[in-house]
Amino acid sequence: MAASQPKSPLWSNPIEKPKENAVENKEILCLNSNEQCVEQLTERAIANSNKLQQTSDRITAIERRLAVTEDRIDYTSKKKWTNYITTNPVDIIQNLFGGGGMQRDNLAIANLEIRTADLLAAKAELERQQEAEKLKLEDEVLNLLLDYEAANRKHELLTSQLETLEQQREVTRIAYRMGRGSTSQILGMKNRRDRTVEQLTEVEIEQEESVRELLHLVEEN
Repeated sequence: MAASQPKSPLWSNPIEKPKENAVENKEILCLNSNEQCVEQLTERAIANSNKLQQTSDRITAIERRLAVTEDRIDYTSKKKWTNYITTNPVDIIQNLFGGGGMQRDNLAIANLEIRTADLLAAKAELERQQEAEKLKLEDEVLNLLLDYEAANRKHELLTSQLETLEQQREVTRIAYRMGRGSTSQILGMKNRRDRTVEQLTEVEIEQEESVRELLHLVEEN
């Protein structure tokens, strides 16, 4: 009577492969670090930045104040000649020597010019902060894309390794059924596959995290 072949243990049955990477379904323009993609996502991040919008609003407010101040300087400069329209001899003499109404207007103009200089300095500082924030967003976008690409390469490598392990595991399982090989080989193959699946899951989490952070930067609130 022929000896019966050993049965494959229950744990040797195929294990479901890890799910396909879900991040590809996210609504995002691109997911690579080339110049065009970085530029597109940076533009969206800039347009979506509350901080940049607030800075832009402050710059606009300063520009309005500058316009008003310049109008007041222009008005005061043009009306200085009216100080000479007087019949009071004291006022006439004071104006001729830079005093009286002429002095008041000159002081008003000087104060307005100081205010203008302060506003221009404040505007320049806000514009500097604005450009720094744009560069910061560009760096964030680029780094997230590089992180995603690195995780994607790791994902492809692990997927290839998993496919090879599946083939080796099937060969080992068939050999075991035919009486060759050992239980320890089967268990070792299963453990290697399980570790690879765990690594794939970790990489997918890294990819999804990169995409979530990108979406947070570029999606409209």
